[in-house]
Amino acid sequence: MKDLLHTRAWEVKESPIDLGYRVVPEWGKLPEGWSLGQVSGVATDSKNRVYVFHRGSDAPPLICLDSDGSFLSSYEKLSFGRPHMVVCDADDNVWLADDGSHIIYKLSPDGEVLFTLGIKDVPGEDGIHFNQPTDIAFGPQGEMYVSDGYGNRRIAKFDAKGEFLLDWGSEGEEPGQFALPHGLITDNKGQVYVADRENWRVQIFDPDGRFVTQWSHVGRIFDLVQGSDGLFYTCDGTTGRVTQIDASGEVLGFFGESGEGLGQLSTAHDIDYSPNGDIVVGHLDGRVHKFSQR
Repeated sequence: MKDLLHTRAWEVKESPIDLGYRVVPEWGKLPEGWSLGQVSGVATDSKNRVYVFHRGSDAPPLICLDSDGSFLSSYEKLSFGRPHMVVCDADDNVWLADDGSHIIYKLSPDGEVLFTLGIKDVPGEDGIHFNQPTDIAFGPQGEMYVSDGYGNRRIAKFDAKGEFLLDWGSEGEEPGQFALPHGLITDNKGQVYVADRENWRVQIFDPDGRFVTQWSHVGRIFDLVQGSDGLFYTCDGTTGRVTQIDASGEVLGFFGESGEGLGQLSTAHDIDYSPNGDIVVGHLDGRVHKFSQR
């Protein structure tokens, strides 16, 4: 099993250790008559609030729940082409990647549009246009990285004011190329981790886009997050699991299984780690799961 964890960890049936996470039953309560469509994005802020970004028509596209899953607020002032991922920054601003309209929005915690990247409904591949962007991440100095995504297969970097700095990537399987840069994060050294989903790997780059290494042994990674414990957590909707990885790329353990029931992860699309240590996963079949060690 140990050798398999270093080569094809997704084939290992039993986690080497029990990570202690258990799904919280009946978490997430919506107002009467509301239902979620495809939950493409989930994010948590400094107060452990959970933002849910979804593609349904029977509830507002962006919904905020408290840590216990009770409804707090919703947002429906913008029209979205196709919601993708949602990210909360250090100031609890909410960033929304709309891959259907080729744009990323920055909202204040009160829902005011503060900033945009990209030109709405105008695809392209330069310093001001995207083609179906999927996610955004922030470096130590406030610099921004966008996975530009379904159309362009590149990572675009901007300074803290939104000025274009550089980009890298093209379609392919070699280091620095992408089949689909689907999700991304940065670490405290400024390294950029890209979930190259269709190539079944995470690629790691320095802040200027130079390839450092890759994790090709974990699975078909839809998204990843680094927890306050310094460890990384990936979600994989193909193998139906969340995997815990250390900074060297060592797979420490995993939880979850295939299926579409409580605690099962066959349609997992996005993942986030709350300040209190909980893990939230959004599913394309309309579910949101919270996993807790408490």
